[in-house]
Amino acid sequence: MEIYITTNNEGYLTGYSTSECTPGKKIDIDENDAFFQRGFASYKYKANQLIFDEEKEKEFQHDKMLQDAIPSAAEQLLTTQEAVVELYEQNTKLEQQLIDTQLAMVDMYEANL
Repeated sequence: MEIYITTNNEGYLTGYSTSECTPGKKIDIDENDAFFQRGFASYKYKANQLIFDEEKEKEFQHDKMLQDAIPSAAEQLLTTQEAVVELYEQNTKLEQQLIDTQLAMVDMYEANL
């Protein structure tokens, strides 16, 4: 099978296509090659061959794990909104407790008159 690849200045793949692309290099590869199951960016083009870089793949996996662990902006906003609602509800309860306490004090004052 023929594919066309593009590389960065270090020789790592930046993309591939089954149709001709410019600029690009044409290479032959078996359609059952592990290349199609792995991340193409972990491959380096060297001496007319695709060479899998395990360290680069580990680096990509590590970066992906870190990125997945960081909540998105939408998730952070939702968490903040939930916290604000919780604080508002607590404030409302405290205000009600203060009013109840003030009423009880008035009742105690009036009872002593």
